[in-house]
Amino acid sequence: MKDARKTLWRFAAGVAMGGLLASPWADARSEQLASPPVLVERIVARVNNSIITQRQYDHQAKVLREDLTHKYSGAELEQQYRAKSKNILRDMIDEDLLVQKAKDDNISVGTQLVRYLDQIRQQQGLSSLNALQKAVRKSGLSWANFKERIRRQLFMRAVIEREVGGRVIIARDDARKFFDAHRSLFQSPPGVQLAEILVSTEKHKPADAKKLIQQAYQSLQNGAHWDHVARKYSDGPTASEGGNIGFFKTGTLASAVQQKIDHLETNHYTKPFLTKYGYMIVKLLSRQTGKTPTFNEVGPRVMQYLYNERMQKGLRAYLTQLRKESFIRLAPGFVDTGAPEGGERASLDSGE
Repeated sequence: MKDARKTLWRFAAGVAMGGLLASPWADARSEQLASPPVLVERIVARVNNSIITQRQYDHQAKVLREDLTHKYSGAELEQQYRAKSKNILRDMIDEDLLVQKAKDDNISVGTQLVRYLDQIRQQQGLSSLNALQKAVRKSGLSWANFKERIRRQLFMRAVIEREVGGRVIIARDDARKFFDAHRSLFQSPPGVQLAEILVSTEKHKPADAKKLIQQAYQSLQNGAHWDHVARKYSDGPTASEGGNIGFFKTGTLASAVQQKIDHLETNHYTKPFLTKYGYMIVKLLSRQTGKTPTFNEVGPRVMQYLYNERMQKGLRAYLTQLRKESFIRLAPGFVDTGAPEGGERASLDSGE
């Protein structure tokens, strides 16, 4: 149930252009959008006609920490959390400003919302929109909140594309000059791109897990498509995306997995094997030997890199301008790290 919840929210939170605003904790905010009123709740920020509550802020902080625990631990986890938590309120204010701008400009995203919901339906292997609604509710989410999360992200993307993205132009000559000065950024390290089908021995009894992984393997042997089998059987967090678990540099894989894939050919997969997480089948999507590329080989990557870099700067400048045009107040002790220099906002009264 928990994995399904995360998977569905990943779709709902992944709409913003280039991932610029789709934070891994966006789902927590959305869950509060339609929460029942409470008698007393501290307001930590006012953004024009909307508010951000202490409960929303605390929930964001909690989900941020949970997300970071998947990548870090100990002192490094605390260091990462301290660094990233400084921007929680900034990101919440960013979202409110962009959504308000979209509504003020009468931007409509109804058609895109329908299209995106259908895309989720297809990726989840569901037969109809009603089936998607049932899956959302079964995972413990509110259908209204689920759609609102997507609608807000579509509003944000529309504003970003219109006000920032459309004004970023990358000339090929500029990209070539940047590549010549920063070749190391585009060097391909040796490693492998992998996908997995994982049947967890925590979620299932060991005997049941072994039976399920054998069924998955037999389906593959019988010609079933990898992505379909991954969605049906895998307990991994990327099951809905075909089990793609990303790129691993040489030397970073667990030895048990490395031994299994050493002699695999591209697009081939292992037999089931047992790990501390459960039974796995691993597919080799690609293998890189490591080399310094030419500009002709990575030109599109260089242009995308520059586009994203300039988009980030342009977006931050645009959000600063929106702040200057807006009424923003913060509770004592809270800081908006996106506030313009010299433009400190008035504080909320401590009793508000």
